[in-house]
Amino acid sequence: MSDRPIVPIRYAIAPSTESKLFELVNLAMAETQKISQLIPAQEDQLVDYRKKWRNLTFPTDTSSEAAIQGSVAKAYNCLNFPTPEIHVFESLFDIPDSFWSSSCWHNPGNVVSLQNNLLQPLIATVTRQVAGQLWGKLWNISPRLDYSYTPLYPKGWSQNVRGKIQIDAFFKSLYGFRHCGRIDFCQGTLGCTLDVDAWEALYGLIQQGGWLFLHEHLCIAVQKRLINSVGIPFGAENKTLVDGLTQPESQVLAGLQLAALESVAGHPKRAFERWVNTVSIAQDRLSGIAQDRTFLAIIQQAKPITTYTDKDEYPFIDGARSPLASDVWDKCQQIIQLIETPELQIQAQAILRDR
Repeated sequence: MSDRPIVPIRYAIAPSTESKLFELVNLAMAETQKISQLIPAQEDQLVDYRKKWRNLTFPTDTSSEAAIQGSVAKAYNCLNFPTPEIHVFESLFDIPDSFWSSSCWHNPGNVVSLQNNLLQPLIATVTRQVAGQLWGKLWNISPRLDYSYTPLYPKGWSQNVRGKIQIDAFFKSLYGFRHCGRIDFCQGTLGCTLDVDAWEALYGLIQQGGWLFLHEHLCIAVQKRLINSVGIPFGAENKTLVDGLTQPESQVLAGLQLAALESVAGHPKRAFERWVNTVSIAQDRLSGIAQDRTFLAIIQQAKPITTYTDKDEYPFIDGARSPLASDVWDKCQQIIQLIETPELQIQAQAILRDR
């Protein structure tokens, strides 16, 4: 046997190959360090986050003009844009005709994308810290939206106006709010790190609850998120009103939609208060067939208001008529007396019988 020492064989590795191997090792280590499951206490918090994001997605409160302007200015600063000229309106129906001839409207600048500039970088940061399976599990924190969840535009707008006012892709996206619900949970519950300034800027805009039309030199902010949809539970309630009026009053539309949202959220008393207020507005602002159709739409909401329950607000148990249900019924009878057309009175009676 030879006395020569055993010398290990060394294989030469090209620098480029060594670099790739090092990168793969790092990726594998990072993958094993990702958060992959929730502990029981974190599982329990999912319920609270779902409630929080339902309220953010389907808001029933209106932010002040000052709060909206502050949030918009903060977001533009985060994106390194100068603060634009900010115009706040209650709804798209409240934009005055004079606005279309203003200098800011004719030179709004390029569109500012929240989707590309704020949301996507935040998603990339968080998904580097959360395993894919868990990230998928968190998908349902924010409620699902359908493709018709878009602004309700006035019917009389010109094609030029409709073409230039395009809702920001973040709000139009099916997934914008759902991604944000996941990001919120990952930061608040799982302790994921992210660009705090970017997240606070985006979250501040979401809290305002309306629509945003963002450009370099101009931002149109809408306080009430009137929805052009009849395919989702709360959208169907205003179908008669939307179809029957050529120039809907924004307050009537908002009242009708917000009452339905309160119903879906399980707040029948608050829904009833908004519902009754809508009756008062319709009486003051509308007349003739427009008022009749509005009252019919209001009556159609009687069933949703008494269907959803809240244990703190007169629960409807075992089919018993609660004080709130009686109030709804009595108010419906009063509304029928206000409907002038006999045919519409018959329709209203039919709606009530279905309750």
